[in-house]
Amino acid sequence: MAHGGHHGGGHYHSHYRGGGSSSGDDLPLGFYLIALGIIVVILVFAASIQSDIGGKTPIEKDYELTQYVYDSEEYFSDIDNMREGLEYLYDKTGVQLVVMSSNKNYSDSKAVDTYYDLFDDECHVLIVIPTSIWTSTEYYAIGDIADTVIDDRAIDYLLDRVDSSKDGEKWERNLKEFTDKLISEE
Repeated sequence: MAHGGHHGGGHYHSHYRGGGSSSGDDLPLGFYLIALGIIVVILVFAASIQSDIGGKTPIEKDYELTQYVYDSEEYFSDIDNMREGLEYLYDKTGVQLVVMSSNKNYSDSKAVDTYYDLFDDECHVLIVIPTSIWTSTEYYAIGDIADTVIDDRAIDYLLDRVDSSKDGEKWERNLKEFTDKLISEE
């Protein structure tokens, strides 16, 4: 059974304008060292997650292909380039990744429902890119068989790089790099 997920979301910015000292000289040196240590641990952890997507084995290509891009919102430019990147991924991994633009509200479960509206198997990955100004959260659904090659961590890796871009050339470049990283022996 396919599962859904999401990536990104709204950006929260806090602007604190409290009273008190205007300089940071009141904080002890230990505070700065602890904060620096936490930042280093987070960066090392993030780097290990991003490098842990390689070494995947391609799946069998014994299922029906659909179109690679559903762009009813006419959101993407250079769709031919985007399609080339998606075809490259399919040729190397056996997984068909399909990208859809939508101005509708999505959730993890709605992405899965849309997956099953489009596909009758577990060999696809669906990414829904929002076009509404009200959200920046990308949703996705991954079939169980496709998950052996492209899992949640891999989708997050890809979506970090394409960043809801409209540019098909950026998608192509990042899809090819992503594909090569997936099937590498790292």
